[in-house]
Amino acid sequence: MAVKYKEIADQLERDIQDGKFDQTKKLPTEDELINKFEVSRNTIRKAINQLVNRGHIYQVQGSGMFLREKSETDTINLGSLRGLTKDLTSKNIETKILDLHVLEADEEKAKQLRSEVGTKLYYIKRLRIVDQEPFSIEISYFNKDIVPYLNEEIASSSIYSYLIDDLKLSIGFADKVINCEKIDEASAGLLLVNPLDPALIIENTVCLTNGTIFELSQSIFHYQKAKILNRINFK
Repeated sequence: MAVKYKEIADQLERDIQDGKFDQTKKLPTEDELINKFEVSRNTIRKAINQLVNRGHIYQVQGSGMFLREKSETDTINLGSLRGLTKDLTSKNIETKILDLHVLEADEEKAKQLRSEVGTKLYYIKRLRIVDQEPFSIEISYFNKDIVPYLNEEIASSSIYSYLIDDLKLSIGFADKVINCEKIDEASAGLLLVNPLDPALIIENTVCLTNGTIFELSQSIFHYQKAKILNRINFK
């Protein structure tokens, strides 16, 4: 089941993205949020910390919780686990499914997922298209014991909305590794770049709140279009 403070953080994130607080440029007070969601102060504070870590708000002691200025350009937020549909909200995003099937984890994948050899995995390869231009190639492996069902309809939309809203998975954290490599010929053809052009690559290992790894993924971005945002909070 999803953790309550994360549900509240997700709702407030949607409200921020929908412009609900654009006029005041700040969130309601802690007390107002406690009354609205009928939860404890500790739960609200955890939800607020989520919004701080996602780069949506900052706190000024004695004054309130203020919205951070939105980026002038669309960027990929390293602190987000919700994917392109949450990062590029002003863009038209399409998804082309290149492959989707179930396979068994070999020794390498089993080691990466901390699972048994032979564990059933969903393999998904998608081309993400932003404003009618190829933007990234996403290759993902999902542990079928945790994500028991995926199909093309789900994979064509936001997989993470399905995982969180429908499966109610409590997603905790991710390790992200960023590197640049020369793109191979097949990937270059999909992204409409030249073979051996540079490619920005982000590799993700994503865990539930209990530390269980449920996804390994690699995103290969068009080097001229992808911009990375990492908002850091000093405490």
